[in-house]
Amino acid sequence: MRSWHGALPYREFVYDHDPSEVEVLGWDEFIARQWESIFIGYRSWAGLRRMGRRWSDLIEAGLGCSQEIADRLVKGVLIDGQDRGLQEGTDAQFVVSGMIGVLTDFRAGLAGMAELRPEVLSGLLAQHARLLRFIRAFAFGCDDGEALGP
Repeated sequence: MRSWHGALPYREFVYDHDPSEVEVLGWDEFIARQWESIFIGYRSWAGLRRMGRRWSDLIEAGLGCSQEIADRLVKGVLIDGQDRGLQEGTDAQFVVSGMIGVLTDFRAGLAGMAELRPEVLSGLLAQHARLLRFIRAFAFGCDDGEALGP
C-alpha cells in the first residue's frame, strides 16, 4: 500500500503504522483506531509533524490512495491550511467537530489534483465520502443515515 518513493520533502520516512495493519485489523478497525489516535494527539498536542503522519496514515488507508497523495492532502489542508486551534481545544466535541472539518476539507484538496485521471479522482472522491460517513457515524455514535444528516 505504501509508496516509499515520491514522498514530499517535509515528511520523514517514518510513519506510525505498518501497511499490513490495515489488512490484519480490517479497514473499519484501523480507521477507528487511527481517528482515536489523532484525537488523543490533539488533546495532548503531539506536535505538527506527528499529527501530519497520523492524518496521512488515516487518509492513505481510508482512501486507498498512495502515500504521495495522502502527503499532499495533509500538507495542503493541515500543514499549509487554516489553523483551527484544535490542539488548544479543551472541549472534546469542539476537537471532534474540528477534526471532521479537516477531513471534509480533504475533498476539496482531492478535487484540486488536476493531474489525477478522471476515473482515479472519481474513485478517490467516492472513498472520501465513504470515509467521511464512517467517521461521522463512529464519532457521533449513529448509523450511516443519521451521520449524513438531512
